[in-house]
Amino acid sequence: MKTLFRPSVWSRGAVLGVAVVLAACGGDSSSSSSSSPDGDGYSATIERTTYGIPHITADGYGGAGYGHGYAIAEDNLCVLASAYVTFRGDGSRYFGPDALAAPMGTFGAPTNREADFFFRFVVNDDQVAAFRDAQPSDVRQLSRGFAAGFSRYVREVKGGEHAGRHLTCRDQPWLAPITEQDVFRRLVALNLAASSSNLLEEIVNAQPPSASATSLTRAGGEQADDEHRFWVGGEEGIGSNTLAFGGDATESGGGLLFANPHWYLEGVDRFYQLQMTIPGELNVSGVSIMGAPMVLLGFNNDIAWAHTVSTARRFTPYALDMVDATHYRKDGEEKALEAVEITIQKKQPDGSLVPETRTLYRSEYGPMINFGNPKLPAWGITLRDINLENTQSFQNFLAFDQAESLDDFYAAIEEHVGIPWVNTTAIGRGDERALYSDITAVPNVPDSLVDNCEVAPLAAGLPLLSGASSACDWQQDPDAVLPGAFGPANLPHLFRRDYVANMNDSYWLTNANAPLTGYAGIIGQEDYPQTLRSRLGHTLVEDRFNSRDGFAGSQINSVRLRDIVLNSRALGAELLKEPVLAAVCGGSLSADEQQACQVLHNWDNTGNLNAVGAHVWTAIFEGRSGEYDGLADIENLWAVPFDPQDPVHTPRDLNTGDSDVLNAVRQAFSDGVAAVVASGAPLDAPLGEVQTYAKAGTDIPQYGGEGGEGYFTVLRNTYLHVVDFPEGEPVRAYTLLSHGESTDPTSPHYADYTEAYSRKQWHRVPFTREQIENARLSITEISE
Repeated sequence: MKTLFRPSVWSRGAVLGVAVVLAACGGDSSSSSSSSPDGDGYSATIERTTYGIPHITADGYGGAGYGHGYAIAEDNLCVLASAYVTFRGDGSRYFGPDALAAPMGTFGAPTNREADFFFRFVVNDDQVAAFRDAQPSDVRQLSRGFAAGFSRYVREVKGGEHAGRHLTCRDQPWLAPITEQDVFRRLVALNLAASSSNLLEEIVNAQPPSASATSLTRAGGEQADDEHRFWVGGEEGIGSNTLAFGGDATESGGGLLFANPHWYLEGVDRFYQLQMTIPGELNVSGVSIMGAPMVLLGFNNDIAWAHTVSTARRFTPYALDMVDATHYRKDGEEKALEAVEITIQKKQPDGSLVPETRTLYRSEYGPMINFGNPKLPAWGITLRDINLENTQSFQNFLAFDQAESLDDFYAAIEEHVGIPWVNTTAIGRGDERALYSDITAVPNVPDSLVDNCEVAPLAAGLPLLSGASSACDWQQDPDAVLPGAFGPANLPHLFRRDYVANMNDSYWLTNANAPLTGYAGIIGQEDYPQTLRSRLGHTLVEDRFNSRDGFAGSQINSVRLRDIVLNSRALGAELLKEPVLAAVCGGSLSADEQQACQVLHNWDNTGNLNAVGAHVWTAIFEGRSGEYDGLADIENLWAVPFDPQDPVHTPRDLNTGDSDVLNAVRQAFSDGVAAVVASGAPLDAPLGEVQTYAKAGTDIPQYGGEGGEGYFTVLRNTYLHVVDFPEGEPVRAYTLLSHGESTDPTSPHYADYTEAYSRKQWHRVPFTREQIENARLSITEISE
């Protein structure tokens, strides 16, 4: 049985309570952390509709943030409060040094000890203050208000209100009001999701050697490290799908957009769905990532957008020319590393605290790092991270929230170039174009600089550069917003009237008929094999345009798009199942293998809940790391190799002419069948009986599969929306949030959205004042 994350495995506060609050006014506002800077106080109205989605209305940005902070505390108090402890570097003090700092997330799952050293070293007070001070008034007001709203709810709980709720944290000493500084510390940490946070343990364990000098000579050739460790969260599965259609492709003649991030199901990096309204100023709906005070992905009445994790690198390591353990030479000048002594407090089994001190080092580029790779030196490598220098990111997101047209939206992209690690697609009201953009914060490392300065390639597009000469420093474009970053002219984007798409491959195949080329390798690859998930995404579009998907006509509309994106097709099975069965099912087989052949022969090649055979194919295709190889691990599997002129349809066909391949296929089949039998799952079980989302007290059937198998509909689905702009009508948006709004198992909104997702029951989310009032479940008025 495949079970998605079970909350009871890891939790600092998993059992929360529920109450419907009709009104709440006043409250203790004496705390300086929650007072309005202009002395006018805060007020907000929180209206909750189906699935508990909060619609927040306020007179200004401070009030909008205030309502958001209060609402998310109602739903996720213990998860977010404990995360603030982690971001401050106090996890060991309260939770013990050896416990995990998170179950999953953008900074992985390190111990509290290592997380404490990282956040105190990299996301330190000076870094946070500099980021905060660079923000405009609207971002500052949102953040102050968010801190005030969250803190108000904390004080209410600490004062005895909301009895029976938040039982695992309400009486804990670490549940405390927060400040604006805490909000910005969380934002800085989120900025680093595709860079320093991915390398947390490598940074905090970098220590100088006892030897007096180390150096690294130019290597080159074979990549020196594992690609996966440089992905967001340091793992496979974090990514997204998006399809955006222009007027030539839609029945309406206007834009149509699908957003589908594959994100975290638990922990502080989960999405939170909400609407924020400031009459005459802001009216935006969508999702934030917990702790970010604005909508990061969503729609307003004129714009809808989506994000997918980009292939562009957000940092480069530098190999220093070390003179001794703490000095290096650059341009002939000797320089000293900065030594930073950090002390954390560790909770002992008896509750006492014991200090632990570690000295960490940074160069002019940034922190020293030890990749733990025998091909690289343990000392002498440092890291420059563009997003430690990027103060534009959340200004850019808020500008998206405020945009009034697609041109306005694109202008915000070029003005800020602050999006930290995601691609963007967008459509606009009355506009026939669909936009793709990876105009984001990327180190200005053109291929010519790599040719001259690369010491070793760490992964595709990620060079280890020489730190011995300033000639190898990041370059500067005349149109760059950030020093050392590419300007918009050297970053990819595309407007199309048919479609744009991204499934976490590079910008190259944004549109299968109009590849983007000529960009630096640090942004992404070109002319390279696409993942099966990417290929299926383009195939879904191709099948629609050629009337091959069972629907009439060749154009797209909202109804058809909502059906297509959840149809759970498995491209790997479509390409390989029949030839694999032909190769393995005719010989001498065990009874289990014979049954598997029959089950797979009858399987419809989907991962829908009623699909019989999907779990068997997964075991054969994916294999099991460290135990047996699956079809995906077989070398020379394909008969027809990749062709950059036909990237959607190649490689293809089983390589039946290679006996080694056929022997490996037979072994993968036998091993996969044996693994299913050993798991106790019947070979002929419907997928919905063996693949579930574990919620406290219930297991909810889940459809789809892994992207590596060629599923477009994946198990990491989180927030989804399909949005268009009917002429003369308000924005029309259908949404799903697979993990739900609340981390409280006793909340009515803990599992209801997950159950709707399991039923493929899209939610027409209310947006206008009339729609909200008609769907309203509760209303809360707060002020201080």
